Amino acid sequence: MIALATRVVLARLLAGRTWAQNPILDQPLDPIEEILRSPNAKPKPVIAIYTSEAKGKPVGLETQGGRQNVRTNIYVYLPPSKIELPDSVTFSIDNVGSGLALNTIGRQIDRAMHLGNAAWVKVWRRFVTCIDEKTSRFVLVEIQSGVKIPCMEIVYELDCVADADFSRPLYGAWLELDTLLRADGAGSEGELLADHIKWLIEEPEGLLDYELFQANFGLTDAAFEATGLAPLPGSIDAEDGSVPDLEDVDAPQQGEIVPPQQVP
Repeated sequence: MIALATRVVLARLLAGRTWAQNPILDQPLDPIEEILRSPNAKPKPVIAIYTSEAKGKPVGLETQGGRQNVRTNIYVYLPPSKIELPDSVTFSIDNVGSGLALNTIGRQIDRAMHLGNAAWVKVWRRFVTCIDEKTSRFVLVEIQSGVKIPCMEIVYELDCVADADFSRPLYGAWLELDTLLRADGAGSEGELLADHIKWLIEEPEGLLDYELFQANFGLTDAAFEATGLAPLPGSIDAEDGSVPDLEDVDAPQQGEIVPPQQVP
């Protein structure tokens, strides 16, 4: 979940703030197909984001607990021709022009993390507590037809907060992300994505309340029974697995209260 969230936020931060303009793709891609796909039939740079690795240290058996380290890859592809960029800039994609264009877009990517949309920057900093490392490298992608596509890969090692609990109402940065996505309007891609993330976090997946508690804290059956929160043996309905509600019981007093001085 945290890998998905950081990609979504980063894509929103970059949208419209680099020479690649829109959209920012959240997926690996076929560069030649995407570069040539443009509304005005003019090739333009393309940015793709995806997660190459995500790892974290579970807390006991709690897989979603503990801080997460997410390796986020950003690929910038340039079309193999002369292109017109925003601000009336024209580049001929050769060894000199491509290097300058890629370096410029790389700078724009970093800038968007600091000076992008304030609401999205705030959520980004809620999810990402530190960028441990940044690596950039330039690649010349050559496809079978002999067409060469200049490319830059930027890898960010993100130190992130713990993943979301299971079946817990949206909270903190997750709630802020949900609000921003839904601001796109009813039926929008943002709303559909918000619904999906909300479902992944809140949907109980058929687990009962006591099972959700056990799953969130990663407790074994024995440890869970020791908490006193597990259902009593024989109390679970054999057909639907439900547990009867607790009821107050008035127990008759079975003894006599005596003053302290009478206690032997």
